Amino acid sequence: MTVAVPSLPEAEVRAAVHAGLWEEAMELLARHDRELRQALDGADVSQLSAGPWRELLEHQTALLGDLSLIRDETARTLARLGRDRRGALAYREVSA
Repeated sequence: MTVAVPSLPEAEVRAAVHAGLWEEAMELLARHDRELRQALDGADVSQLSAGPWRELLEHQTALLGDLSLIRDETARTLARLGRDRRGALAYREVSA
């Protein structure tokens, strides 16, 4: 049985993320997820050639790792902004 391995829109997702187009990135990933589920729906995975699926998994894992790094950096930036805001508010209260 031959099942086409859906291509991961990796470059498009990375471009959308780096441009701050989060909704576009999410839609690209959601579309890939739908394509992947459709490809595997009813397929006998024991009869599939593992190589192309492993390659897809490697690309997905790499993208997930990079997205996790971006998420963590964003969380640090938001925390820093929160601290800066609290400091500015405290300074304003003391200076008033």
